[in-house]
Amino acid sequence: MDIVKTDIGNNTKRIQVLREALRAFEATTARPATIIATELRLPQGVADAEVQLDEGRRLIVEIKHTLKPTTLGHALAQLQRFGRPGLLVTRYVAPPMAERLKQLDVPFLDAAGNAYVRTPRMLIYVTGRKPKQPAPTEHTVRAFRPTGLKVIFAILCVPELTEAPYRKIAEEAGVALGTVGWTFYDLKHLGYFRPTRPKGGIIEKRDQLINAWVEAYPQQLRPRLRPRRFRVKEVDWWKTEDLTQLDMWLGQEPAAALLTRHLRPEIITIYGDTHFETLARKIHPIKDDHGNLEVLQKFWNFKPAAAGVKDYPVVPPLLIYADLVATGDARNLETAKMIRERFLA
Repeated sequence: MDIVKTDIGNNTKRIQVLREALRAFEATTARPATIIATELRLPQGVADAEVQLDEGRRLIVEIKHTLKPTTLGHALAQLQRFGRPGLLVTRYVAPPMAERLKQLDVPFLDAAGNAYVRTPRMLIYVTGRKPKQPAPTEHTVRAFRPTGLKVIFAILCVPELTEAPYRKIAEEAGVALGTVGWTFYDLKHLGYFRPTRPKGGIIEKRDQLINAWVEAYPQQLRPRLRPRRFRVKEVDWWKTEDLTQLDMWLGQEPAAALLTRHLRPEIITIYGDTHFETLARKIHPIKDDHGNLEVLQKFWNFKPAAAGVKDYPVVPPLLIYADLVATGDARNLETAKMIRERFLA
């Protein structure tokens, strides 16, 4: 494996996964693999790396330490947003996930030697190889656990909060005062926050911080929001109900439809369940784990910017984007890409 250029910085562990996967690819296929660059800055954002396999075209790389159903959508969104041929790299891809990626035509490599690569010059599909050693235990940094994610969400949506007193940040994020201090401490040591005074500073590497939040949210915070599913007979009920009076906020598909005019909502996601009983008396929802209405607790206290939407309460674009990519659904990923480019760039 050749390395042409590296700019690893704080990305060392991720690049180590890439190196292991490329070595395994070379050992399994007897074909060369070269790292062209790491932390590659492109107009759409920062890609983890760029590689070349067997003298073929260069591929943009998305690296995941582990690949789970909850993180697959974000990986796919990352590969799509750069508009160039991509490659997913991780420590291990189990056979069911390998088959799913193959069906989606998503090229991948793992450190065990499993791979799917299809180009005009080659077709490689290797699956069933086991890791030589157990993956190292991953510890989630406090900042990316539920309460820390609430603070990060608040400062990404309202950047001026980074200069506000900690008490104000805690109120807007809906967390205890002490949470703010250790969240900023973690973000500083991860390179996401640069202090400019004893209590205040600016966000660094915003694009990468958004990626980290979007990946962590469906695993760490969303399950804590008491998500419930129902079925409602009329799917467009939300267009005529006054949700603002009920402190309810449209998320995911209906919010994306309002922002982009590109998606017809099939599942209506609502954040804010305090007055759900009042709404239920009007729309008559029936409990259904696969229903077309999802209700979650609201986890922020700041007022989201309207983002160009009138007459409807809409959650911040960051949350819309995170929920869309977590589904892994092709139509949602296409809309998520539009939201990322228009509202999160």
